[in-house]
Amino acid sequence: MADSRHQPTVRPQRLALGVLTRIPVAGAVKRRLSPPLSPERAAELSAALLADLLGVLTLLPMGYRALLCDSEAARDTFQKNLPPRWQAAAINQTSFEQQVSKGFEHLYATGVEAAGIITSDSPFVSLDEIYEGLMWLTKRRGLLLGPTTTGSLYFVALSHAEPGLFQGVDWTSPGVVKRLEQRAKELKIETQMLSQVAEIETKDELVKFVKDVRTGTNKPIGGLPACTALLNGPDFAKLG
Repeated sequence: MADSRHQPTVRPQRLALGVLTRIPVAGAVKRRLSPPLSPERAAELSAALLADLLGVLTLLPMGYRALLCDSEAARDTFQKNLPPRWQAAAINQTSFEQQVSKGFEHLYATGVEAAGIITSDSPFVSLDEIYEGLMWLTKRRGLLLGPTTTGSLYFVALSHAEPGLFQGVDWTSPGVVKRLEQRAKELKIETQMLSQVAEIETKDELVKFVKDVRTGTNKPIGGLPACTALLNGPDFAKLG
């Protein structure tokens, strides 16, 4: 997609973006990366991915940005260290589909025309695609999906609150993209797809991520300072 961020056709305050996250506690996050990482290093990686993602997404002209936390404790913890123009909100849900549904309720309560929700470990997202996709949503009843290379989702955006889209749909097992496309078709919601993005959930994905960060491959605007600092440490040397 062409870069239209400098030629907006809708006021930025009419767009909203949420990031799903939880406190990166050792043994509770990135568990499939331990081994090769220790639970402590895996938690540090999760925190670094979130920090860099927030830095990247801050470049988008959004009217409202929120870290969507799974508890009040997480909200209070994150609120102390958020970058400028970000807020932390507690949505108090456990399952992914509940988090997404409640997250959209929170975002749409701000009166926006389109809103998107992204997971917290995909710093290589395309800002152009996300922005243009949100702009596309302001003109129609639509659904925007960002698939991962393993068939799950890293991004979901809607032009309106759509409770029916979440009811009875398994969001966590393989095939979720097809299931959501089918549900959207049943509800007469137009669907558009973003490019695939690799999440860091397996050893092979971690090794590739380490190499990409060290070589600057696909580095987003502003870089990945938190991940770069962490991955240059001795604990990650064997992965490069």
